[in-house]
Amino acid sequence: MPPTWTETVDNLFSSTWAERKAQAIEQAFLKTPVIFWLREAGRVDHINGYKRIEVPLNYGANETVRWITRGTPVPIQDNEIITIAYEDWKYLGVSIMRWFEEDQKNRAKAQAINLVATKTDTAERSLWEEMERVVFADGTGLNEPNGLKNLISTSGASDTNTVHGISRSTYTWFRNQSKAATGAAAVYLVSDMRTCLNDITKYSKSELQDIFMITDQTSFELYEDVCLEMKILMNTKLAEAGFDSIVFKGRPLIWSPSAPSGEMRFVNPNYIKLVTDEGFFMEMTDWKSIPDQPFDRVAQIVCTMNMVTSRPICQKVLYNIA
Repeated sequence: MPPTWTETVDNLFSSTWAERKAQAIEQAFLKTPVIFWLREAGRVDHINGYKRIEVPLNYGANETVRWITRGTPVPIQDNEIITIAYEDWKYLGVSIMRWFEEDQKNRAKAQAINLVATKTDTAERSLWEEMERVVFADGTGLNEPNGLKNLISTSGASDTNTVHGISRSTYTWFRNQSKAATGAAAVYLVSDMRTCLNDITKYSKSELQDIFMITDQTSFELYEDVCLEMKILMNTKLAEAGFDSIVFKGRPLIWSPSAPSGEMRFVNPNYIKLVTDEGFFMEMTDWKSIPDQPFDRVAQIVCTMNMVTSRPICQKVLYNIA
């Protein structure tokens, strides 16, 4: 028995998404500068399953390092340097609606293909835009993952929030650094940026290569205005991906339309990452009938993910830039 028209369109949607899923995942990383740079630094983890995300916290140092000569002992002790925190998975979903009237009016093969392309394009773009927004959120939105606003908080040394189940009020070593702008950007922005960059490198002396800065458009342009002679300098990798970037002390400075106004984050990606469940990232559900709506159908595309940090002291935010 040949498939019904509804089954034919169901299969057309499913096969189309199966073909473009890999591209959709790739585009998810190319549309958001922070996620792109984390991936380039090898800080996107794709794992299968697990009830929660394990976050190994590196907060100490091995104190047995010694210069030795013949007969010099090297201390034997196991310093407490690592503990484990846990983070919950977060789930992003978008629905693709199919109305009976639309299906009925697009029964020709070419029209059906156009309908599928339009619906999936819109859903995919909406996912990208939401990921871009939530990267800079504070994790307090309904069912939302962590974002840079709570992982690298402007509260800094006075932060009392809880991240990954760890109270920053109790465990002060789990706070990030922060600095209020000294004054007008035209005078102080470059010196404030230099101080922030130097401050985070003190805690990660041998892991400096992938540090980057992310800010809003206005602050980005303020830096451009202060440093006109640096406008020709850009990060080639970011430029090739289509992101507007310039360089400060050899590190890329990027702007994003979702970045909080007047804030610039100095990010060491060795200690911050995006975690996804590869079995449920850009995954499409089966088509389902909608109760009491004849022949109307719906499916969802789901992304399972969260952002985590293992050593916040290596991250800093400069705020009140104006």
